Amino acid sequence: MRSRRLRPGWAILTAALLVLFTKAFILDAAIVDGRSMLPTLEPGTFVLVLRCAYGLRSPLGKGYLLRWATPRRGEVVAAANPRNGLPIVKRVGAVLEGPDPSLILLGDNPDESLDSRDYGNVPIEAVSGKVLVFATWARS
Repeated sequence: MRSRRLRPGWAILTAALLVLFTKAFILDAAIVDGRSMLPTLEPGTFVLVLRCAYGLRSPLGKGYLLRWATPRRGEVVAAANPRNGLPIVKRVGAVLEGPDPSLILLGDNPDESLDSRDYGNVPIEAVSGKVLVFATWARS
């Protein structure tokens, strides 16, 4: 019986597709920039974001293809800043109910945080996922 081997080109393509699928739908990574989440998260903290925590996100645009949960008060989430679209990591302060629910996102360090007190409520579609784990590496 002859064994089949995956050619190197196919192995690389398969690995690349697996990484792209994982990043688009399951896990993403971010680095906390700034002091807004002190003392919970220090600047330079590496976080893993579970992109499928609240639903199946659209890989082509903003929003969800299917949503099965809503962020809860107290959870730390990654989202897009409503002003400039840059990624932010904040804690959910409140969920506003209704047909188009939105969130109040707050930093743990209110004196140094630009958050919903500055840019208003954040639509749930702007949330990219729930922060799962984090680790801080020493900067050199």
